[in-house]
Parts: sequence; structure tokens; C-alpha cells
Amino acid sequence: MTEHTVGPAEVAIITRTKNRPVLLRRAVQDVLAQKFSNWHLIIVNDGGEVAEVDAIVAAATGLNNRVTVLHHARSLGMEAASNAGIESSESEFLSIHDDDDTWHPEFLAQTVEYLRTHDDAGVGVRTEIVLEEIDGSRIEETGRVPFAEDISSLVLGDALRYNRCVPISLLYRRDVHTLVGGYDETLNAVGDWEFLLRLLQQHTLGFIDGEPLAFWHHRHGAQGTEGNSVLTGKEEHQRFDKLVRDRYLQDYVKQHGLGGVLFLAGEGKAQADHLHQRLNYSEELLHELRERAIRSEERMTALENSISDASLVSLLRRRYRRLKGRLGRSAGS
Repeated sequence: MTEHTVGPAEVAIITRTKNRPVLLRRAVQDVLAQKFSNWHLIIVNDGGEVAEVDAIVAAATGLNNRVTVLHHARSLGMEAASNAGIESSESEFLSIHDDDDTWHPEFLAQTVEYLRTHDDAGVGVRTEIVLEEIDGSRIEETGRVPFAEDISSLVLGDALRYNRCVPISLLYRRDVHTLVGGYDETLNAVGDWEFLLRLLQQHTLGFIDGEPLAFWHHRHGAQGTEGNSVLTGKEEHQRFDKLVRDRYLQDYVKQHGLGGVLFLAGEGKAQADHLHQRLNYSEELLHELRERAIRSEERMTALENSISDASLVSLLRRRYRRLKGRLGRSAGS
């Protein structure tokens, strides 16, 4: 473990990384670009090359004594990396800034000001997905799409479906860990979502709307260390999503019994069966309408052809009569 002097700071920024020097270099510069400067950066190198990380930190102008680097001899996982970073810091506010994501320069200024003036446990911001590709040491942006653009608040009911406040989007108070605990190190995926579920059961979160202040970067098609876990580990995310839901279901059943849940499951199945029947009927109706449309088009084509033929015959007859009249006049003269 390599540590630099920890100075007093209002915000601790936890950056989890492993063998992604191009992305880590950008993340460090992104933190340095923040207009709010009272922060301390904790880089957790989760089993990656030590020299690479140390070189990036040493070359970053402006870090000085505002950085701590933790080197794990072997990978312990993202949630263990988060917990290690949190435990090594003392700041009032916390944020997980992974090595492949970025912030608007105003992110910390606006979120810190919000938490200074509100009682919420944390605050999220409007977020945008940035599509990009890595070519050697160069990162090229290929497009942008909104993320969860329908939300205007962060509430438990919405979070039950999927994580609508990814780590780069959230600043929260350290003391929430006293009540809800740390990140679940048994989860190889969806650990940030599971933490958010526990957080929203006990606390409220604010939301800063307007222009995006957080940017969640995606690299479709990228493999290995350059890939996004949510994309390259899609099956893993689905498996642990089900695991988390099943854990909560088991806890609920232990306290309230199976009856209500079983009834709702039956009602859900009945609704799904009904929708399936309507879908089948709609597909049959669509097929019939298509057949009718094809037959109508065939009749229309035949009608157009017959009209065209009749018009041609009529034209030839008129021209024949005119020609016959001219010939008659010529013969009479």
C-alpha cells in the first residue's frame, strides 16, 4: 500500500481502478478540473499494475498532498475497493468516481452546496451516457444519449426497477454508513444498486435537475479491462440482480409470510397470460389485415391495368376516326 499525506477535506472521492491507465489518467484530470477544490482523492488499485498507477499520480500536476493510493496485491472486487477507500478517508461527504467516468466541472460545487443547505442524506444529478472508443492512448467520443431522462427525483419506488442513480451521479454523507452499512462485498455486480436500496429505505436523496453534471461512459464492443462491467458482464449483472431481489423476498416472507406475495405472483401471472392472449389476437388480426391489404393492392393493380388498356383502345379509335375522316376528305377533293 502506498499512501500520501491525507489532508483535511470536505469531500472524499473514491476511484476504483485496475489496469486501465488511459482511463485513470483522464479520471485524475477530471477531478483536478473541479471548480470545488476542498477534496481528497483516494485511488484504489484493485490488483492492477502498481508502477502504472504510481506513475500517473506522480505526473499529475496539482494533486500534491490531496491523494491517497491504495494498492491491493490481488483483486478483491469493486465493493471491497469502495469500502477500502471509504475506510481510509475522513471526509464528511463521499462520492464514487470510477476511473472511466467523468463529471461536469460544477459537479462538486453544486452537490456540496446542496448538502450544506438541505437535510437529505445525499444528492444525485441529471446524468448523460457518453459513448466512446479507445484507440491506443486515445479516447474518441462517438455519441451521447440521456440516462433515466424521465426522473425528477430519487425515490425507492423507482430504484426497485433498476439503478437510476449510478455511482458517478451521487454525492452522499459519510454518516449514512453507520446506519445502512458498507457496500456488500459478496456481490460481484450490482453492489452500488443494492447499497442504494438500503440507503433509500432509511434516508431521502435530493436531485439536481437541469443540464447533466455527471457522465457515465460506455464502450460498446470493448472487451477485457477496457470494457464496462455493465456491458461486458451483462449475464453477471442479471444473475446478481436476481440474487438481490431473492434475498429481499426471503426477508419479507420471513416477516410477513408467503400468502400476500403468492397472491400477487398469481395475479401477475394472470395479467401476463391475459396480455399474451391479447398479443396473439393482435398478431392474428395484423396478419389478416396484411392479407387484405395485399389482395386490395392486387385488385387495384388489375383495375389500373384495365383502365390503362381501355384508355389506349379509346385513344386508338379516336385517332383512327380522325385519320379516316382526313382520307375521306382527300378522296372527295
